[in-house]
Amino acid sequence: MKLDVKVKMNSVNKILKDHGLNKDGRVTRYLRDDADRLMNSFVPMDNGMLRRNKTYPKNNEIKYTSPYAKYQYYGKLMLAKNGSAWAKLGEKKVLTSKNLKYHTSGTGPKWDKLMLQRRKNDLVKDVENYIKNGG
Repeated sequence: MKLDVKVKMNSVNKILKDHGLNKDGRVTRYLRDDADRLMNSFVPMDNGMLRRNKTYPKNNEIKYTSPYAKYQYYGKLMLAKNGSAWAKLGEKKVLTSKNLKYHTSGTGPKWDKLMLQRRKNDLVKDVENYIKNGG
């Protein structure tokens, strides 16, 4: 006796999409938003503009839009060609090897990595709960 069995499966991309796990999916958006929430306390703080000035161009992206966000993120002093920390409108700054000093405790450069070092387990649990609860 001969038995033929055929198994038909959806593609991996379709399975991911159906469960909200693709780059445009609801789980990815939740992960981004929860990471944003957890990361906020690690973003350098002076008047709060850096923490507030951000957009979400895609479900899997956070873009900090303050003019100084890049310098703060990499944590290196940047100077105008004349050596001043202030540059004229349109003038490009030059990267130095001098580290920035962060005045708010717990904040620093590469705040996404800081958050993952200290809160990764919280992020994972939050996303797991979101999925388990039908998110």
